[in-house]
Amino acid sequence: MILKYSNFEKSAFLTEKKFFLFYGPNFGKIESCITILKSKLNSLDRTLKFLNLFQDDFLRHSFTEIVNQNDQDDIFGNKTSLIFSLSDLRVSSEIIKLITSQDLNIQNIIFKTGPIQKGLKIRKFFEDSPDCLIVPCYEDSLLEKKEVIMRVFENENIEISLDHKNLLASLLSSERLNLLNELNKLIIYIKTTKKNISNALSILIDNNSHDLNNLVYLLASKKRNDFWNEFLKLQQTFSDEIKFINIFSKHLEKILFVKDKILLGLTPLNAMKSLRPPIFFKEEETFLSQIDLWNFQNLRKAIKELHLCQMSILNNEKSSKSRFLTLITKILDL
Repeated sequence: MILKYSNFEKSAFLTEKKFFLFYGPNFGKIESCITILKSKLNSLDRTLKFLNLFQDDFLRHSFTEIVNQNDQDDIFGNKTSLIFSLSDLRVSSEIIKLITSQDLNIQNIIFKTGPIQKGLKIRKFFEDSPDCLIVPCYEDSLLEKKEVIMRVFENENIEISLDHKNLLASLLSSERLNLLNELNKLIIYIKTTKKNISNALSILIDNNSHDLNNLVYLLASKKRNDFWNEFLKLQQTFSDEIKFINIFSKHLEKILFVKDKILLGLTPLNAMKSLRPPIFFKEEETFLSQIDLWNFQNLRKAIKELHLCQMSILNNEKSSKSRFLTLITKILDL
């Protein structure tokens, strides 16, 4: 049975189901679900114990052996629930076989893992089985990020305006653990420096803008290796593809504008100088070198594809993330 994350905490199924699977790219949401579930189960049985197991445990014992070792009450009469962290799904068939057996006496079995493709047998089994509950944990929406930000600031007794909350939501990660870590760093900075939120945000924006601007110039210069190296360094906080698309699209439009001016008879330097706002003087040489790297057809094609990709993200299409990365790869090959 499938249950949305937003409905999880208040669902009656938490105490009715025996087997749980939490999956997706948002490990913060997954951990949140498990914390809620443990609290609910403990409210019914204070003696219930939770045993955490990992992929390495399968090197010593099979999944079946681990479950059989823990399916009886301990000497004090305490029951055990098992929590498996799966880094791969090679044990899927064994999991399904054991769960469907009639003589299984375990209290609960909880699984957590990363993204699972639609159609894979373990996902389909949990979705179709009335005894199981599966919760997809996707990246936080803008609204969810705002709710988390408000909750964190309220807990710290720090006032935050609507504008500052919206700005933070647009800048920070869409993965819950990263989002909370970034917010905690911001809270610590505000408390230790005695500075207000505006000052803290100005530093955050400056750092963020510098990083994105550097990526934009590397991509426009088609420096494949340098771009991916920087992108990988930033990927933990690189959560706003829409913002990057906006900045990069405007950069390509500037190149297109300059090329049009050159056709009208201006020199490349004078054409660039006519841009408003102007190109930062330290980046002028790099910008001029990009003019010859792009022809009119590729510029218009890239700008159009960036717009379509942006619409895909705004519509929350499941393939939007992979579409964004595919488009970046194509641009580097233009």
